[in-house]
Amino acid sequence: MAGRFFLKIRMGVYLGIFDGHNAAAALYSEGRVQHVLQEERLTGTKNFYGPPAQAVGRIMETAGLSAPVVDRICLASRYVATPRHPHAVKEGFDQRYRGGVRQGAASLLATTQAYRVWRTGQRMQQRRELVAGWGFSPEHIDFFDHHQTHAATAYYGLRRDEGPYLVLTLDGGGDGLSGSVWRGEGGRLEGLAAIPQADSLGEIYAVTTHLLGFMPLEHEYKLMGMAPYASQERAEKVTQIYRRYLDLDRTLPMVFRRQVPEALSRLGPRLQRDLERLRFDEICAGLQQFTEELMARWVRACVARTGIGRVLAAGGVFMNVKANKTISELEEVKSFEAFPSCGDESLPLGVCYLAASAAGEDVRSLEHCYLGNDLSAAECRQALRAVEGVEVEEPADLAGRVAQLLAAGEVVARAAGPMEFGARALGNRSILADPLNQDVVRVINRMIKKRDFWMPFAPVVRRQEAGDYFRNPKDLPSPYMMNTFDSTARRTEFMAAVHNADLTARPQLLEPGQNPQYEAILDRFAALTGRKVLLNTSFNLHGYPIACSAADALRVLLDSGLNRLVLGPFLVSKRGCAD
Repeated sequence: MAGRFFLKIRMGVYLGIFDGHNAAAALYSEGRVQHVLQEERLTGTKNFYGPPAQAVGRIMETAGLSAPVVDRICLASRYVATPRHPHAVKEGFDQRYRGGVRQGAASLLATTQAYRVWRTGQRMQQRRELVAGWGFSPEHIDFFDHHQTHAATAYYGLRRDEGPYLVLTLDGGGDGLSGSVWRGEGGRLEGLAAIPQADSLGEIYAVTTHLLGFMPLEHEYKLMGMAPYASQERAEKVTQIYRRYLDLDRTLPMVFRRQVPEALSRLGPRLQRDLERLRFDEICAGLQQFTEELMARWVRACVARTGIGRVLAAGGVFMNVKANKTISELEEVKSFEAFPSCGDESLPLGVCYLAASAAGEDVRSLEHCYLGNDLSAAECRQALRAVEGVEVEEPADLAGRVAQLLAAGEVVARAAGPMEFGARALGNRSILADPLNQDVVRVINRMIKKRDFWMPFAPVVRRQEAGDYFRNPKDLPSPYMMNTFDSTARRTEFMAAVHNADLTARPQLLEPGQNPQYEAILDRFAALTGRKVLLNTSFNLHGYPIACSAADALRVLLDSGLNRLVLGPFLVSKRGCAD
């Protein structure tokens, strides 16, 4: 009887690194991403720019691995600018307004192919030396293209079958591009179109953010949040201005082409002249309307050219959840999903996917985003011993106890289980509240968040219950809060988590079994109140990253107006507020 022989591919260990804006590291082994950690969570510097040295060390320690075990060290982006201090992003945008012969010559030189090749080579060598200094072999270092890496996060991370999928990327820019179009099928990505960095929609949004006095590459969401407050008539006047800057290419509609001579990163002086004396809210509304309009036309063109209506997306522009709503509602789009926290912080996952795929491995899609450090009872106890002024319980039914507090109108922070990756709090480093009373927005802002008055909070609900609260006719998943939906008439049950101007919401639709302890709080709350939705916002002090460790969580509790904190298995209350 003839024997059967199977060729088993050895699964590799891959370390993904992005050392630019919002630096992060990821570890991939046994066919999937095991850990992801943003450097900001360890340094306390929001959107940390530079080598994620602490993140690399922490995830290697958590995994119990040493440098020789890692098969490939995968660096995202072939070119990354040198590390910057926290205020350098704004200063870089300020410099774009400076004129003069010297500045003009420097800008012209930076656009030449020869300079780009030289600059990229110099930085790649510097980054090799950096990683080698961490104890990894330089021979095991690979570099991956920025937009191919974004595409990989979307395709490998979100696919539910072999495809085909239409994979789209859009951001401010990376490795000379600001966007790309791909076909994902059978475990492979095929590039179809590329958008030059000079024609960047993301840069238009960032430059406007800077012009309005906000932090570019961080506060774009504030403009999106203000947009619904202006009238359609006022918005249209501003939209017409933006249409003069960028459009679809007439002969190649799968790419953008700028309508002005300067690269769109240098649009500031022109924009300042064109928008002079216009109102803040109408600028936000016009920019957002232009963004949604252009992206919808682009997606339509890509679907028409490829015949593929299942769309996956990545890149910082797709953090714009209102544009995602517009795209997902297009008749041509059969399904739509953006990769969770799809800015450059997600690139370490993408390079791991690409390396594993190149090695012939079957790359498994992302199961969840709870990929950070866990909070053990021992860590929590140790952190509690170092603080005073708190009372500690260890309830047998912690979920039930928390639900009782929420139903009584209290605000409860939660730091329990593995930390979620990305910009969105997904329950394990969150602040929770009953969204029935809209005044809770004021209460939370006074306690800790200090959010701009027009910015809404977000709801969380089990996906199977979401139809009661949101209109989602295509039943699109949204476990990572990457889409926006219209609310139903039952919005009165969660008005504190609804946008006041357009009555939309950006919900976390919990998938069954994705986070059992978090789901249990929802279930107990529903049993007490008859309402199945809670308010969820990130657990952090204003201007700082989301809390990471047990010590971080206690520090935020004590430095804010919060009174209650779930810390691992414990309920911590400030002395005097415990009932």
